[in-house]
Amino acid sequence: MTNTSPGYTNGHRHSTIRRIASAVAGRWPTFLGIALAASTLFDEDGGPGGAFIVTVAALSYLTVAVLDRPRAVWLVVIALSAIGTAADMAGIGYWLVLGPIAVLATLVGLVRGQLRRPGLFLLQAPQMLAVSVVALTAEYGGLEFAGYLVAAALIGHAVWDVAHWRANKVVARSLAEFCFVLDALLGLGIIILLLLA
Repeated sequence: MTNTSPGYTNGHRHSTIRRIASAVAGRWPTFLGIALAASTLFDEDGGPGGAFIVTVAALSYLTVAVLDRPRAVWLVVIALSAIGTAADMAGIGYWLVLGPIAVLATLVGLVRGQLRRPGLFLLQAPQMLAVSVVALTAEYGGLEFAGYLVAAALIGHAVWDVAHWRANKVVARSLAEFCFVLDALLGLGIIILLLLA
């Protein structure tokens, strides 16, 4: 026989609410990724595009690998986003600022040895190069399928995020989760919008 007294019902309800709140709080990177993907896809004011986002993501992974401080990744993402945005607002173009940062980070990582370590560390510079080539081609190549290139870069980076999340190396898992959700939804969203256009 179940207990249906008011005290039991209220206690059970509060316990359920606490479990739901705990589950939501534990998935905050997912919800943040969903929110940013949605706001980016439906931004009519020309906010940061997919090429900018995947460039900042790739450069953040590279920079944090060189720093060898996984928990610093959120600060790195914020700093690089702010630097890139400021460059765009100044009419310089984010690539003219983030590109040299990528080159400098790669050189420092190679000299100090972080980017010569096996596994994901060794792959950081090649992934930055691949993302750079695709993003630059999409941004400045004048190609009709540029949107699909950006979407492919985002989806490719989503796979990269999963590898980091599973390995629990290089970047904090919370960032890898956030980045996976953002990259995957944004990449798929861009493809859907292009097909509907």
